[in-house]
This record gives sequence, C-alpha cells and structure tokens, in this order.
Amino acid sequence: MDQRREFLKKAAKLGTAGGMAAMAAAAATGPVTRAKAAGGIRLGNLYFSSGLTGVRPEARKDPLAFGGDIKEQTKRILELHKSNLESMGSSLENVLKVTVFLADVKTEKNAMNEVYGSFFSKDAPARSAFGIQFPDTATRVEIELVAWIP
Repeated sequence: MDQRREFLKKAAKLGTAGGMAAMAAAAATGPVTRAKAAGGIRLGNLYFSSGLTGVRPEARKDPLAFGGDIKEQTKRILELHKSNLESMGSSLENVLKVTVFLADVKTEKNAMNEVYGSFFSKDAPARSAFGIQFPDTATRVEIELVAWIP
C-alpha cells in the first residue's frame, strides 16, 4: 500500500491537468503490451482492463437462460479482475479507478455496492457508475478498472 501511495504522489507532482496522462507518464517504463490477463493492456506499471461481464457461461449460448442476478455477476467479475491482477503480481489493493456500468442503476446499484464493498472494504479506489443499455438481457453489470502493478 505504501508503494501505491508513493506512485500516486509521483504522478500528482506531474500535475492534475494531465489526469490519467500524467499517471501514465509516471508509470511508463516501456512499450504498451497486451497483458496476459483477459481483456487488458499494460503500460509500464499501469494496467487498463477492458470491461468484464459476469454472465453465466450457459446464458452466452442460450439467450433465454438466466445470466445470474446483479450480486452474482458483480462477484464473478471482481473475482476475475482479482485473478487477472494477481497473475501480473498486483492485487485489488492497487486498483486506482473503477468504472461500473449497470443495466438498472436505479434499482440494482445498492445490491452491486453490497458485493463491491466486500472486495474494496479499505482504501477504496475512485469509482464512477453509469446506467446503460446492454445489447442483451442477461448482462446486468460490466466493470472496468485501472490498476497499478508494483
């Protein structure tokens, strides 16, 4: 956790006008590479994930299959993100920013927050949440993140 704070201080010294660009500049130690983790790109010490969904595999094949409720999908997504980060030598403790997309932000955000809070209980990262329309009815939530890799 101290390494993450030092990294953030270094990025902050570069100025707030650049936002993520300043953080990327502080992290850049080499070329952009595809991360071994599913759906992401690594730039130096930063990992930018693609949005992941947690729909049950059977719902991908059968459009009438139930894809799981918001809690189940949120848990599945965050477990996948956790596994991806650990495969790169990082962890959820090093997540800097999370973006959450919800099919029904008005009625499902509280349930999503309940699960989300169990993964990010201390020093939670910055987060934004938006209501969107997914192209299928099974997807209830999609989560992307930016994390620091020590």
